[in-house]
Amino acid sequence: MRDSLIISALGSFHKVDLEDIRHFFGADVPSHVRKSELVERLGAFIVEKPSEWLGNMLERDLRLLLTLVEAGPEVPVRLEYPDYPTVIETVGLLGTDVSDQDFKEIWIPKEVYDIVAPHIHEAISRGERDGSFEMERAALGYLNLYGVLTVDEFYGKMLEYNDWAGRWDMELFTTKLAGSPVFKLCRIDLGGEPYVSAPGIYDPGNILSGRNDFPDMGGLRQFSPVEAIEAGTGSPEFSFGLQTPEGKRLVEMLLNLGYSGHDLVLEEHDIWMNSQMVWGDDATEEIFGSVSDKQDDIETFEDYNECMEIVAAYANSLPKWLLRGHSSNEANCLKVILQSEDDPLLDMIRKNPYMSLYVPPVQMDEPCPCGSGLSYRLCHGKSLN
Repeated sequence: MRDSLIISALGSFHKVDLEDIRHFFGADVPSHVRKSELVERLGAFIVEKPSEWLGNMLERDLRLLLTLVEAGPEVPVRLEYPDYPTVIETVGLLGTDVSDQDFKEIWIPKEVYDIVAPHIHEAISRGERDGSFEMERAALGYLNLYGVLTVDEFYGKMLEYNDWAGRWDMELFTTKLAGSPVFKLCRIDLGGEPYVSAPGIYDPGNILSGRNDFPDMGGLRQFSPVEAIEAGTGSPEFSFGLQTPEGKRLVEMLLNLGYSGHDLVLEEHDIWMNSQMVWGDDATEEIFGSVSDKQDDIETFEDYNECMEIVAAYANSLPKWLLRGHSSNEANCLKVILQSEDDPLLDMIRKNPYMSLYVPPVQMDEPCPCGSGLSYRLCHGKSLN
């Protein structure tokens, strides 16, 4: 076994990383041994107990493995680059070719295929049958809706709606949640405090510090278990609110522009993700990429502007990480109610014009209606300029 692909992949990691792999895979092997022995024992666990470690994988990892198994050993499958890789890729158990900047090719080596293929269908059936996938989607959903939560907040959101599962008592539910792949993957420490972060966030500390600019948004917005599951389904191409009036208009518009199938799913996801990064000019422009990429197919400026308004209306309706799950529209509602010139929330909105993505258009050189003090050309008119 010393010359196997699995041993070679595991041997490329530092011992501290091997500890994380051992924990994530649920390997019952001693960790206080030399690295070479830990590699050997982890490798033996992967070879000998596939049904156990497959049961500790995220749904997304399992479905990717199923796709590769169905394609066959050593057969490349072409995929878009996601916001974050699967665990099974990160550990090095799959072959990858990333020479193309737009797509990557992934395949399952024969050695791993022989281990996984007899067990992958049962692993997926078990996750669907025992409610593990449902719990995972809800957990990912709450993280996607809020961005970053303290561990206590995360448990509070999940335990508050324990009845949605209907399969476990409180003690078993808590134990299963603590050992879930979502918690293992997304648990982080920031400033000595335990947090849980959405997997697509590369700098959760930036989210936490950014919230200090919006103290008047109050506590976490409430979401139902159904909403959480919606926001956590389809990993890694998440989306939310597509059944709202704003979401339905967006989908109709994207279909009319020619998006369909997986391309449609990707556009919906990209708007969702980029709407979270509204403090950056690049992300603000990317929100409207689905429209600007099709501008040659749009006949009039009025139609183009209407498409931009549809995207902006949807993006403004989405929960924002910086706003603790509240939307930009909620900030705008408060702006209407609180008319005082020295109101701190009004001042916050003026200083952060991108928190509201659409304002009534004016001439390019006139002051932007959002109150930022910039010209429309340099503010909300930038994407139309």
